Amino acid sequence: MSDEPKRVGLTGVTASQLDELLEHMNPEAGEEGVRLIKIDLYNLAVALGIKNAVNPPYLSDKSNTVFRVNELDPDKVLFTVIETSNALLPNTSIYSYIERLAEHGINEFYKAYQLTGELPLESYFND
Repeated sequence: MSDEPKRVGLTGVTASQLDELLEHMNPEAGEEGVRLIKIDLYNLAVALGIKNAVNPPYLSDKSNTVFRVNELDPDKVLFTVIETSNALLPNTSIYSYIERLAEHGINEFYKAYQLTGELPLESYFND
């Protein structure tokens, strides 16, 4: 296992997409409410990527470190799932892979939102 980052994030474009999705989903939320929903969407994107065995490309421009790892994955559940899934090449950072899954998933959420004006949450949970 390689050294793990202390913070995880997204590219600037995807971070903006996530903010736009949050505005749509919860326009009245205060700062703490938005932060909690942001973590939930980030985790949902990662979980769907794991479920669908996605292997997204490395992030070329991770300019927005959104979360500290210990707040995103306090019990190391995501870390353990990835570590035991054999989805990574040796010496690959688990949290860097988690970032890639989040980036991919949030982009997919945003595309769905652009097409329909909403997230197809039912389809995510009914497969």
